[in-house]
Amino acid sequence: MPPEWEEALQLQQDGTTYRTVIRSVNKGGAVVDVGPLRGFVPLSKMDPARLPRNAQNGGNGAGAGCNGLAPKDLAHLVGKPIAAKIIQVNVLEGKLVLSERAAMMEAVAAALNPGDVVEGVVTRLADYGAFVSLRSPDGELHGVEGLIHISELSWSMVLTPDAVVQPGSLVRCKVKRVDREKSQIQLSLKDMEGDPLRETLDGLLSADAPAPAAASAPLPAAIEAVCQALAEEPGITDVGLGRQVEEKRAVSQDLELWMGREGVEGGYNLLARAGRLVQEILVSTSLGADDMKATIQRVLRKLV
Repeated sequence: MPPEWEEALQLQQDGTTYRTVIRSVNKGGAVVDVGPLRGFVPLSKMDPARLPRNAQNGGNGAGAGCNGLAPKDLAHLVGKPIAAKIIQVNVLEGKLVLSERAAMMEAVAAALNPGDVVEGVVTRLADYGAFVSLRSPDGELHGVEGLIHISELSWSMVLTPDAVVQPGSLVRCKVKRVDREKSQIQLSLKDMEGDPLRETLDGLLSADAPAPAAASAPLPAAIEAVCQALAEEPGITDVGLGRQVEEKRAVSQDLELWMGREGVEGGYNLLARAGRLVQEILVSTSLGADDMKATIQRVLRKLV
């Protein structure tokens, strides 16, 4: 293999961002120099903000036009610097394909952290979620995409993504996870709202909430099992019922058990949720907070 092709292959394997200049354009994209070799950046792999508006959805591959785009429409790009990653090396056919969007994706992924709030436009939907083109600090969409998994679209049950968003929808999301090695960004739309379970618990235990009262609805079997399991734990002398509330919005059906943020004399108030019902459980015990948390974990392991 000629050394220049070996170098190109090594750049691809290393994931190196190569900086060069656009030498010429055609209806399918831009031609660039990679050392002594000629490389090609298809329209679909270029920063959409560089392109005329009728080409900002990208082309359909090297050598193919987009919506009647002519070379003169891209003439302004000649001589412009470009940073791109080599994504295809075909020595036999003499093809070297680069992606500017891949380089930008890596740079954005490196700068984002879980919990960051980002804005973007939904570009496309899949069975498993919605892809969002993220808006950069300059206000432009540079083709950097994140995914909102279907489970992160809403706290309510979502059967198909189009029940919540449509292509073209402007959304504000929280960054859920960043995989810098794979340059993948996972987003959450529902995290921009309060967790309905936590909202329920906070409302249930607010300072101006009514005094504890006997449960008004029959207890689900899961909560009865929690009470029984707690009563069997060492150090717990009594288990009683307090306030009860039904969550109106759909939430996870998993059994959950939490320590309340308010203490009660001689013990703790816990909150158990099964389905939509949240039940306060009053526990009499001399256990410290850490031991009580460990007890809760043991109970959940027994029941879940």
